[in-house]
Amino acid sequence: MNKTHPDRQTPPPVKPIADLTLATPTVERLRNGIPLYMLHNGQMDLIHILIRIRAGILHEPQKHIAHFTYSLLKESSPTLSATETANLLDYHGAHVSYAGALDSGTITISAPAGNIPRILPVIFDFIAHPQFRQERLEVFQNLKIKDLEYSRRKTDVRSTQLLLHTLFGDGYTAGQFSTRENLRAVTVGQMQDFHRRTFRAGSITLFLTGNITPSVGGCVRDLFGQVPEGAAPPAIRDLDLPADPARIVAEEMPGCVQSSISLCLVRPGYASEDRRGFSFLSTLTGGYFGSRLMQSLRERKGFTYGVSAGSVYFGNQSLFIINSDVNAAHTQAAIDTCFEELRRLQEEPVGAEELESVRNYLLGDLIREVDNSVSYMKKYALWNSFGLDEREFQAMARSIREMDAEALRTLVKRHFNHNNFTQIIVGDVRNLTKA
Repeated sequence: MNKTHPDRQTPPPVKPIADLTLATPTVERLRNGIPLYMLHNGQMDLIHILIRIRAGILHEPQKHIAHFTYSLLKESSPTLSATETANLLDYHGAHVSYAGALDSGTITISAPAGNIPRILPVIFDFIAHPQFRQERLEVFQNLKIKDLEYSRRKTDVRSTQLLLHTLFGDGYTAGQFSTRENLRAVTVGQMQDFHRRTFRAGSITLFLTGNITPSVGGCVRDLFGQVPEGAAPPAIRDLDLPADPARIVAEEMPGCVQSSISLCLVRPGYASEDRRGFSFLSTLTGGYFGSRLMQSLRERKGFTYGVSAGSVYFGNQSLFIINSDVNAAHTQAAIDTCFEELRRLQEEPVGAEELESVRNYLLGDLIREVDNSVSYMKKYALWNSFGLDEREFQAMARSIREMDAEALRTLVKRHFNHNNFTQIIVGDVRNLTKA
């Protein structure tokens, strides 16, 4: 009996992605002024609520305050213990999480639509009226201190710390090193005060998706309409990042088997005219498995298991960062290889086949980011935070399709100057070339 084996040598045909028109969320303002964006999906019984708060690390008065305040909400119900809260959320199939960024924080809530009227008031109670407890704070502090001690010997963690310190300095909490002392310095009173100042109607935008029945919509409106009015924190001004940052910051970590490399550029923000094209360039450079740096550092030279490249956006600025953990014995060679690839991009036009590979990858990735209600809502929330809407999807798709070798080369010459990169190296730095 003959068995037919799949052909793993010939890739399937690539078909062009047709234009998509994304649904426009409905928007209304609650009685306290909070914008509520709703994306109805009658086929999805799970309700997702995304609460964006314009208060991030760059708004905190002291190191760790933002992270501690919002991470401990679930353990700070005014009427239930941490265990009772966890059991109640589990019983109703609800999940609450927090993610912090430089300029904002995001609370995400999910629960079955039928359980929203019962569980959302409990959740709202602890996110809007938390009563932080000293014993829970101490448990969290002990956990973070253990994490700090564990990570001391991790080159990638130290590299990130040095990068932020080099760019932001001690004038911003983002640039300050985590220490046992500043972890212990956080108090219940400071957390309560930070929450009081930041969880205000003027700081909040709501995004809601799923089967938004009248009872679900009414529950969300009634609860979040109770958030006290108040102005948002001041917009983040352009940070006084060093115009000519230290070119190389190297730190020896004896006995390590790998070195962590971070190469960073301070770039314009999300509103920059170059942003869409730069996203294409970033992906080609190190943003996917077929990228230049992945092929060179991993496939041809075997210096690393992986490399990444991407941008972190905040306010009117961004940081473009190339990261890789490389074999310690080849630290300098890996850095040289990175800059050699950037030089090649300046001097040699990118071939049609490589351009098409990146184009197909990015178009597919763009589709995946909006292929269901939840991922679309998250993407829409990102666009909204920079004053954009669903039309950004078509603008991105058009930019990807129209990118050509000459436009890419212009972007490379404008942005990829060797002397503008801050280089952070942690690990075996004994044989680095001095510059």
